[in-house]
Amino acid sequence: MPKKKPFDLPAPEVIAEVIAEGVPPDAAVEFWKWRAKLTDAEAQALGESAKHRAFYVTGLAHHDLVQLVSDGLEDALKNGETLADFKTRIMTAIQTQGWHDYRIENIFRTNLQTAYAAGRYKKMQAVKASRPYWQYLAVMDRRVRPSHAILDGKVYPADHEFWATHYPPNGFRCRCGVRTLSQRQVDTLGLPVEKEMPQAGVWTDPKTGMEYFVHFPGPDKGFRNNPGKDWAESGLDLKKYSDLNKDSYEEQRGPASKRPERVKTYAELEAGIKSRLGHLATNNGITSVAVTRESYFMATNCDGRFMLSERDFPHKDGKTFNPAKALKSAWNKLAEGKALTWEEEYACESLWHEITHNREKRGPLPRNRNAPGLRYMETVTQWTARRTYHQMLESLGGKAAHQADIKKNGLGYGLWIRNFDKLVGVLNVDEDALLPALLEMIATRPWDEYGKVLVETLSKGSGIKKSVVRAALSGTGEWDYDQVLRSLALIE
Repeated sequence: MPKKKPFDLPAPEVIAEVIAEGVPPDAAVEFWKWRAKLTDAEAQALGESAKHRAFYVTGLAHHDLVQLVSDGLEDALKNGETLADFKTRIMTAIQTQGWHDYRIENIFRTNLQTAYAAGRYKKMQAVKASRPYWQYLAVMDRRVRPSHAILDGKVYPADHEFWATHYPPNGFRCRCGVRTLSQRQVDTLGLPVEKEMPQAGVWTDPKTGMEYFVHFPGPDKGFRNNPGKDWAESGLDLKKYSDLNKDSYEEQRGPASKRPERVKTYAELEAGIKSRLGHLATNNGITSVAVTRESYFMATNCDGRFMLSERDFPHKDGKTFNPAKALKSAWNKLAEGKALTWEEEYACESLWHEITHNREKRGPLPRNRNAPGLRYMETVTQWTARRTYHQMLESLGGKAAHQADIKKNGLGYGLWIRNFDKLVGVLNVDEDALLPALLEMIATRPWDEYGKVLVETLSKGSGIKKSVVRAALSGTGEWDYDQVLRSLALIE
């Protein structure tokens, strides 16, 4: 006889996409909207039963990031989006938290499974008069957990207490499901109907003959609840649960609650930026914000120190752009819920550019401003910042009204960005696909590798040889960039 061994949970592996046969997405979305969206600290302060009715991610300490991840999951439920789509949507959270692909996949799959399972539970409740029995089904392959396999095929009445704690998913990457049965099906198939809760026992793997002692049949730790049951019995009224929160996060998360405090001085602006945006600069937070009269808009040492210039720079139509003054004005308009001018919004984009630098993996760079390595680093930072700064504005209760124009006509690194935009267009590379690729590069690759990765990414996206792309990229610092492209036969 094979030797008995203690239950040992097999290492989770990549599983197939969540399939919820017969479950309308609307039901899953409705459930998702019902869940309170809480920070890790808020959730940990709750009792276990209340915690099960909330969405939170361990380590996620800021409401704007919680909402970003939640919105990504909601979009996946609504639109049937993939793991790759979800990863793109939550790139800011990935960059700030340093999540690996394994963690992202767990968040995606577990929460989608939970939402679909809740929708399925609601549907099953509606037909239990004609189908009063439910059967637990495990995927009986080499990846199945013994604690789940031991329940495979067991039938319980729909109203049995078993389903309050054992309704799947019952762990990370759990693939178990439930089906409804009529009385006739139970009788025809000769299925025994369980009356007692499952007890500890031995499960024998039919393929190997190995025996596993299962101490607790069913849910892994942290999954011994039924979100669908909580949802169905609450009447969608979270206020009845005093241990959850005085008000749900759904009621607190409106733009007004996100607005910063008004500031009178640059010292107050510094304090506001530190407290509201510091968590986004993951290299070292934001340690200081100084006002200067230097010839740059804004700058950073990439280790938490920021500089804002209070100098007037010539702008279009005879206007001037004063970065520090424009940022302070933008901050106060965000506090009041007012629309920003183009200059105020661009000041926010400039700050976001410097915050992006404080998320990048640093590496050696030449001091020469005209060196290709420095140009590639600043181009990537500026190009992505123009397309993502709206996330910062939204975290402060505002919105980007001028983003389309700023993407095209922003002031920082104008020549380099214009030429890079032209190159992307000539190569016919999809911007929507390029953006997440560059954001991932920022999060994972040092500065001195940007040129190599850019060549590989643009070549793959266009089908053009790397040697041609490399030559075109190296010429993005030229005033007559059309001539560069002609010499490479990329334009006529």
